[in-house]
Amino acid sequence: MKDFYKVTCKRVGMVLIVVSVIATTASLASAANSAGGKCAKAGATAKSGSATFKCTKVGKKLIWVAQSSTGSGSSGSASSGTQPTSQRDIPAIIQNWGFNFTDYSTATGKAGDMLIKGVTPPTFTGPTAASDNAMYRLLIGPIGAVVQGMVEPQYGFYLPLGTSVISMVSGTVCDVPKLYSNDFSVRVAPPGMACMQGGAYILYEHEHILNPTVKVGDKVTAGQKIGIVGDYNPHWKAKGLGILETGVFFSKKGSNASWHACLSSFLDPSKKTALLATLSSAFAAWEAELGDNTLYDEAKMSPVGCYTTAEMTDSSNKNTSNNGG
Repeated sequence: MKDFYKVTCKRVGMVLIVVSVIATTASLASAANSAGGKCAKAGATAKSGSATFKCTKVGKKLIWVAQSSTGSGSSGSASSGTQPTSQRDIPAIIQNWGFNFTDYSTATGKAGDMLIKGVTPPTFTGPTAASDNAMYRLLIGPIGAVVQGMVEPQYGFYLPLGTSVISMVSGTVCDVPKLYSNDFSVRVAPPGMACMQGGAYILYEHEHILNPTVKVGDKVTAGQKIGIVGDYNPHWKAKGLGILETGVFFSKKGSNASWHACLSSFLDPSKKTALLATLSSAFAAWEAELGDNTLYDEAKMSPVGCYTTAEMTDSSNKNTSNNGG
């Protein structure tokens, strides 16, 4: 469903960081006035006002990285800020799908802000018409679907141009990179996890956003507007629709790869049933609109929306999966 030229580009700039053991060095405080400044000893910490910085190796350089304070009783990657060993360490805190998404209404022809009634997908001719038409028939692209020979690690939602994008979680904005598509990604770390150069160990991704209203370091709450949907895809733009892609990224300890996991696995337990029911409702409504009940095979999804719950990464320009929990 997503533009297949982008798969290897979308994660450029994501830096994987290995954090060493903390050592207190009060004399270094004056050197830590700003995150990203050079430091001399990996693991050293320093204070500047109310902020705490840690000397961290990023690539071949040692720089100061701002740290989050956590309570003594906290545990797990979300609260301790430690690097996950697998997707099991990702907290289930997702509150929404990244936009106003409700059960489909036959009266309005919409599922919240998603327009379904009257939408017609782009169509193509030529030697690749079959695969192109199949890809563009999905108004919602499931995770784990194989598109152009690649396993999709994120959801793709096509929404009316100008639709507001909202943060799926409460946390800290740790990365707002400009993408190849001339729009932005807003990547939010869970509470208690510090931002590092290039992001954080765990990030909830909102990709293809125009006019982002947040910046790195901002605290956001779930449901807060962070921008509007991107319009880079000319085929859907001609239909009056933009794109939002959402996913869960994590940097796995012992690996230099960029990892993704099934977003539906990390919905807040108190909201999970309702959120999955909304997704199913939209699947059914879109199938009914096109008169094709084979577009989504929910019998092969567990949870709804994901054809796989394996950890997914890129390898030689081709997505592969690895059973990791």
